Amino acid sequence: MDEKLRQLKKDILVSSFNAGACHIGSALSCIDILYDIFYRLIEKDDIFIFGKASGVSALYVILADKGYFPKEKLADYLKKYPLASKEVNGVIHSVGSCGHGLNVAAGIALGKKMKQENGKVYCLIGDGECQEGSVYEAILFARHHNLDNLHLYVDNNGLQALGKTSEIIGLHSAFTFMKNALPNVKIIKTIKGQGVSFLENKIESHYMNLTKELLNKALCEI
Repeated sequence: MDEKLRQLKKDILVSSFNAGACHIGSALSCIDILYDIFYRLIEKDDIFIFGKASGVSALYVILADKGYFPKEKLADYLKKYPLASKEVNGVIHSVGSCGHGLNVAAGIALGKKMKQENGKVYCLIGDGECQEGSVYEAILFARHHNLDNLHLYVDNNGLQALGKTSEIIGLHSAFTFMKNALPNVKIIKTIKGQGVSFLENKIESHYMNLTKELLNKALCEI
């Protein structure tokens, strides 16, 4: 594992512990995707929209590492802004209910095309979020306007707040629709709580707070 990525995962654990924050499993499932976007893909004129409401600590640790705010503020931000908030430097769109991030990203992508501006629009959403009807409105909108500058990533960890995604509303046909409708869609199979044995593939990792003992165990495993 890249040492930078390893440190970001440790930052998620430490800042979440210091803030008494949960959603650690969601953050660990998407940090690899965010790492790829922010450290390998995104360029000067590109924009990123975080649609996946939970797991925001993954976004915050990257923004801190990129210098948007001091790393010392991570725990404070997770306490005050437990979902992505534009009050945090580097965050463009505040996230409350899931299902709105892609709509915002599609609107920005259309604006860029109309103004003939350079740059791509990246958007990350969760698999459970794909059960929201607003996601499909955004996809239809993007297809209608041929938004080839919109790059959609889906964190497909198979778990959501109340159980297995496949048992709540299966998404096989939905993912097929996405791939057929848009030119730049990546549906990435991930593991909730990846890298920490007592969090991996466990619904509890959506809500669990770390004790000092669990923090030390998780840090050793990362």
